[in-house]
Amino acid sequence: MLINPYEVDLDKTQDIDIKEIADKFTYEKSKVINDYSSNKISEDALDKEIIAFLAEKKISSEKLKDVKDMLFGYGILQPYIDDPDITDTLVNDPETIFIKKYGNKMKVNKSFKSEQELLKYCQKIVAMNGGTINQNQAQAVVTDRLKNLRIVVSLPPIAAKSPTICIRKPSASQSLLNLEKSGMFDGNTRERLKQMVKDYKTIIIAGKGGSGKTTLMGALINEIPLNDRALLIQETMEIVPKHPDIITQLVRISDNPEVKNYTLFDLTRAALLQSLDRIFIGEMKDKEAFDFFNAVYTGHKGSMATIHANSADEVINRLLYLMSRADSDMKEDTLREMLENSLDVIIFLEKYKIKEIKELR
Repeated sequence: MLINPYEVDLDKTQDIDIKEIADKFTYEKSKVINDYSSNKISEDALDKEIIAFLAEKKISSEKLKDVKDMLFGYGILQPYIDDPDITDTLVNDPETIFIKKYGNKMKVNKSFKSEQELLKYCQKIVAMNGGTINQNQAQAVVTDRLKNLRIVVSLPPIAAKSPTICIRKPSASQSLLNLEKSGMFDGNTRERLKQMVKDYKTIIIAGKGGSGKTTLMGALINEIPLNDRALLIQETMEIVPKHPDIITQLVRISDNPEVKNYTLFDLTRAALLQSLDRIFIGEMKDKEAFDFFNAVYTGHKGSMATIHANSADEVINRLLYLMSRADSDMKEDTLREMLENSLDVIIFLEKYKIKEIKELR
């Protein structure tokens, strides 16, 4: 239970001390770090080196993980990244850090000791994920595929006051039962959702960013019968299906002109050529909506996608707009007919709770 939703101390570790320890280890044991980074020594060997270093400084070996997180991970933000129920970690300035847990935003008692330290931290996490950030390139969007994080870092002059960080992490794969326990819906709704999947209802899950759309779709995908074959298309690996016959494909966009791009539209259109029962799209954004509903219209019942929307009533017009962006000569009335004969259910979420289930057919 959250006692104060605006000020929560999730970790009482003295971060300044840990940073000083990590800095000293880096200075005195740089060869150990280089050997570990180049796979010349094992993690066990690294642990022994750090424990010995801590003992020499008369510091408890319980600080081992904190030091490793500061050296190779996300430092003071690591506890929030490790927490499977935290989906967002937001740094607005050195002294203002928020997290989102079960859709609730709360300020935490963590801080960087200066704007300069925050700037160095920004440069570190961008660099370790293969990106570049500096005054000339003041914003970076990178992905930590190992930890399944989407990271947006902004520096002045784009960030007006201070460097800022947004780290988004999908919540761990959930079941409908777990989501019921978290308060997303009640038991009757859980049974209703299970029946919709069983009945091959085509579902659009709508809501604002961070409302729980992807989490809910992942739980619904886990209810797919084992004899069904499906394709899940995502921009990043947010949903990891447990189903043995669900293929996952990821969008690929590159700045290199020699590297072929694969957009949501490309992958959705290619899905029509595969032997599939259902198609899932992590987030519908553009003209791929046309091919998605064309696939449903021609037999792929029980498909699902998420979309950004402010209400359930807004979804139909939003989908029609996206469908109209495809290279098709269909008039709006024809597109609307296709949509009305394909879409069965709209689920609208807000702050990690189902606010409305709209059954269209």
